[in-house]
Amino acid sequence: MWMMVLKIVVSAGIITAISGIAKQYPGIGGWIAALPVISLLSAFWLLVGHQPSVEIARFLTSVAKGLVPTAILLLCMVVCLRSQWSFRLSFAVSTSVWLLASVGLKKIGM
Repeated sequence: MWMMVLKIVVSAGIITAISGIAKQYPGIGGWIAALPVISLLSAFWLLVGHQPSVEIARFLTSVAKGLVPTAILLLCMVVCLRSQWSFRLSFAVSTSVWLLASVGLKKIGM
């Protein structure tokens, strides 16, 4: 139980810190958010949870496969927001594009 609480506190603390930095310095905050902090933290939690290296490698492979759809989502979001679309509409469209990209890449074997 204490491990779950520790995971929540550490993970929430990192996200809160990145959000705080992004408020003051959007460029730096965005760069930090793009770092593989969450992926590596998740891999660390798997290690602490005694997952075998093979499972951690499978997790990180899936993370890598998610990079292309995520990049597409981010680019779509930027284009929508710069086109003066509302955040909600930009979010909905970008998420839909991400889903289509994810399904499309899955169908071609990625």
